[in-house]
Amino acid sequence: MLTSAAKRQPVILDTTVRDGSYAVNFQYTESDVRRIVGDLDAAGIPYIEIGHGVTIGATPAQGLAAQTDEEYFRAARSVARNAKLGAVIVPALAPIASVDLAGDYLDFLRMCAIATEFEKVVPFVERAQAKGLEVSIQLVKSHLFEADLLARAAKQASQLGVRIVYVVDTTGTFLPEDVRRYVEALRNASDVTVGYHGHNNLGMAVANTLEAFDAGADYLDGTLMGFGRGAGNCQTESLIAALQRRGHLGEIDLDRIFDAAGSDMLGRGPQSYGIDPWEISFGFHGLDSLHVDHIRASAEMANLSVSRVIRETAKTIDGPWLSAADIDRVVAGMRAC
Repeated sequence: MLTSAAKRQPVILDTTVRDGSYAVNFQYTESDVRRIVGDLDAAGIPYIEIGHGVTIGATPAQGLAAQTDEEYFRAARSVARNAKLGAVIVPALAPIASVDLAGDYLDFLRMCAIATEFEKVVPFVERAQAKGLEVSIQLVKSHLFEADLLARAAKQASQLGVRIVYVVDTTGTFLPEDVRRYVEALRNASDVTVGYHGHNNLGMAVANTLEAFDAGADYLDGTLMGFGRGAGNCQTESLIAALQRRGHLGEIDLDRIFDAAGSDMLGRGPQSYGIDPWEISFGFHGLDSLHVDHIRASAEMANLSVSRVIRETAKTIDGPWLSAADIDRVVAGMRAC
């Protein structure tokens, strides 16, 4: 029987470094990785995915990355204090020896599988399990198959000892009712924990991910600013803000997430990605964003976090109207503390 969403706690897996690498043509540097992983880890994100966007063990034909897999793994490991680190592998594209390298540095490995070709991932699963890695299965291009077929693949995964199986909306095709149908099919077919990975081609990634959680998925993927391939992914900061409004994920420092997403660490990518994190912060606190430019300028001049100034302003302003003078008083008070 499904435990109600009110009692369950979602698990956030951020894949800004992995899926987001598509948006920078796989040119993240070690410094980029340390900064992104360090911020996510400090904010309390429990799972962080790194490595080449397509697969670890990628060849130049899949896109030549700025650093090797091992360099990315070392960079992330040097700053992660609490989060589990992992990567994606596509058995159809990568040598099985890539699993051994992952085992030297990482905590989990996600195997990308087509539901009708599940047998191809079996040797990779067994190799990763022997290395002590937590293994999950990503049923990519889920929309191409009926839900009951994906459910059978999930049952096969469970029989191999795999604990987590993902519904993956690779092309951003699903609507919430589709997400519910697929997640419930996996849950009803076996004892696996279900995850959901959404893309934003129809602008539905956050709504679909919330629906996935309501339907029984526990692992939820996102990227800062929705950074990712094509139309991008579910936006981590939007997802966490929505879940915190429901009373979940109080242990995650949302302001730290806003600040990370609003920094220049993603500056090499298109500016059209995602919703401005400060606008999400205004929505989270129910504050009119008319004076966003003044808040940003005042916070930066005072060397204060923009998101924390927004939070403090929302706490201290009484009434429906906000002025520049109100903001200045809030900033002065924060500087005095």
